[in-house]
Amino acid sequence: MNFAAIEAVTNAAIMRHLANAEVRIAGTVVPGIFQCPSVVVGGGPGAADTSPTVKVASAGLPANLVDELIEINGVPYVIVLPAPDGTGMTILTVECAQ
Repeated sequence: MNFAAIEAVTNAAIMRHLANAEVRIAGTVVPGIFQCPSVVVGGGPGAADTSPTVKVASAGLPANLVDELIEINGVPYVIVLPAPDGTGMTILTVECAQ
């Protein structure tokens, strides 16, 4: 089994175990790991980012994700920043669209 295949199998197992959200992207529902901070603090320059994020498998994602409307557990969000993490997963920083 090559590295890409091992990575795909590992990521699928991680998602089966840790996914806490259903994410609808481009008409397809995929599992995701959603993190939504309970407190948003305007800390100014250098402060930690407190934007909600969702981690999904990179395979099958559209090429241009910025400003793409997605749903996380039925709630609409807009993708602000996609960040592939180099392990076959992509962290999407999102803003609520409501």
